Amino acid sequence: WFRAPCSRHQLASWALLTGSLVPLVLGLRDLRGAGRPSAARGDAALLGLEKTTALVTTGIFRYIRHPLYSSLLLLAWGAFCKAPGWVAGALAGAASGLLLATARAEEAENIAYFGEAYRAYMACSRMFIPFVL
Repeated sequence: WFRAPCSRHQLASWALLTGSLVPLVLGLRDLRGAGRPSAARGDAALLGLEKTTALVTTGIFRYIRHPLYSSLLLLAWGAFCKAPGWVAGALAGAASGLLLATARAEEAENIAYFGEAYRAYMACSRMFIPFVL
């Protein structure tokens, strides 16, 4: 992980790994504040932080719907860049596919809970990367 520290793939890796902290920290902050998590939302499958009672569309959520998954994507691809190869690429690709599937399942849950407000939010925000995806 520390060989050739100034090579392009190492610099890209450190940028992605360090960058993964940004959506994580901002997403957690916004979920705790604006999301108003409550145990009253009785879905046993959700963790405490996921039991939001208000749709969060401010902060980082103004641009992307899944900042915590974005963080994991950056982490996976940052690890790939540390030692690029077929195995690492397959693992990062699998992680990306599974995060996409998880995000879609979560969006179905959010549509069921928040209804049309979430559909409208989906129309004006991106899934993982602002202005791109």
